[in-house]
Amino acid sequence: MTRIRRMIRINAAGVALVIKGSYISVLCTMDKLQNLIQTFMAALIFLSHIHEEAALAQKIQKQIEDEFSGFVEVFVSSDGKTIPAGANFLKRIEDGLINCIGAIYLISPISVKRNWINFELGAVWIRNSTSVKNGGPEIPTIPFCHSGLTPGQLPMPLTNLSAIQSSNSAHLELAFKSIQTAVGGKGNLKTNFDDLAQAIIKFEKQYTLGDSLISLFKVIGISNADMNKIIDQCKAIGKSKQMQLNLGFRDNSLVQVLKDFQANNLHGHITVSMQSAGIGFGSQGAINGGDTTVSINTDTILDFETELNQAIK
Repeated sequence: MTRIRRMIRINAAGVALVIKGSYISVLCTMDKLQNLIQTFMAALIFLSHIHEEAALAQKIQKQIEDEFSGFVEVFVSSDGKTIPAGANFLKRIEDGLINCIGAIYLISPISVKRNWINFELGAVWIRNSTSVKNGGPEIPTIPFCHSGLTPGQLPMPLTNLSAIQSSNSAHLELAFKSIQTAVGGKGNLKTNFDDLAQAIIKFEKQYTLGDSLISLFKVIGISNADMNKIIDQCKAIGKSKQMQLNLGFRDNSLVQVLKDFQANNLHGHITVSMQSAGIGFGSQGAINGGDTTVSINTDTILDFETELNQAIK
């Protein structure tokens, strides 16, 4: 048999197939080659978040990258590798916003008020509008609502975006399918969205309820020994009951802080009441206040037994 010598030659004109030293034809121009290389490079998804929600961002980052097996890279500024130590932070953010083929925004009651989230969202929003207007591909911009914020609560103009509830498995699947479409993929997804939704719910509980509960006990001034007694008392009372925490005479300023917890972060989990309002006398003189009681759902405390024991020293 005659062995035919084949090789690929790359020059300024493009890529050519060479057989027996003879130039046959240009397979593609250098511009097409660059596009081909870009196609096989990992597509970039920009994931915008505030630093308090870095754990959730990295959880979603891992799941997306696992789903698309190297074909998608998720830009997460807090992961320690997207923006290495010593790198120009703002330049890396700018490059991510320019090069991404889609963007996810973690939107909570806290992050929705932050300027950075709105700045990054606006940058991709404008890119998408320009791309579509010029006949280019759509750049999906997906708010992931979490930790007490729903898509229906988004302010204008964010309500115009296709936001999802990140603790809803069906919503998560829709978001992943949008990413799949953006990278030109198709077929069934392998992610267990029920498990992902449960992981996000766990984060939400820790991020909102758990941390608020820890803050409540720190404000009250509970020691670790007292915390153990409270937990034991909740176990003795049983689940879905109310435990009464009698604080004695407390000044009005502290009672107001406790009522703020009741009205906001711990709404539905605690009830604050004050009786025998009057003037008390302490080391700093006369203070206005009253006998204060905090009623707490036993489930709320028992669900965070480990976290409370670790945090209350």
